[in-house]
Amino acid sequence: MKNQLPLSLQAAEHASFDNFIAGENQQLIFSLLNENEPLIVVWGDEGSGKTHLLQALSSQYQANGLNALYIPLQIDDDFSPELLDGLEMMDLVCLDDIHTISGNQEWEVALFHFFNKIRENNGRLILAANNSALNLDIQLPDLKSRLSWGLTYQTQNLSDKDKIKVLKLRAHERGFEMTDEVANYLLKHATRELSALIKLLEKLDYESLVKQRKLTIPFIKNYL
Repeated sequence: MKNQLPLSLQAAEHASFDNFIAGENQQLIFSLLNENEPLIVVWGDEGSGKTHLLQALSSQYQANGLNALYIPLQIDDDFSPELLDGLEMMDLVCLDDIHTISGNQEWEVALFHFFNKIRENNGRLILAANNSALNLDIQLPDLKSRLSWGLTYQTQNLSDKDKIKVLKLRAHERGFEMTDEVANYLLKHATRELSALIKLLEKLDYESLVKQRKLTIPFIKNYL
């Protein structure tokens, strides 16, 4: 049975493997696409692509008619561990930001039991955090042990060249073409953090549409 998922918990429509610039993360992507890997823990810096990959995998499963769910644990402080009840029947569950529940006894116990249930049902569990399982502030020893059972990958930050590819790809998806010069200018004068760059690109696109101007370096200079 396929559940109707709350909008806030569904994977973003734009997230796919086709629009992810892999850089040095090819092996991670290979493992994510390998359905025989039941548990993968992905960790790395903010903006290094963890969320995109989890959403992309969830979207791909759903597109193939499978039951999959992406849950960002930090989206709402009111989230209860009961959220996990029954999800062990899913083909895939992707839990993002698991570091945010570290030290919370109720959540840690619930995640431990959920881990065991989804494993018994041959489902896949993909977790993402800002640190390795070994260095997370998990207080429940059994849960910390479980997190070491599967594969662990640290996301590798993209080079400036690859960040420019991402900006140009996102611009193309929004309906306009970005030159190398404009992308380079953003990278050098705005921020080097990729997720912040993408948000800035969205704001610049909106402003250029409102003012009916092309996204040029003089326009960006004035905006910044």
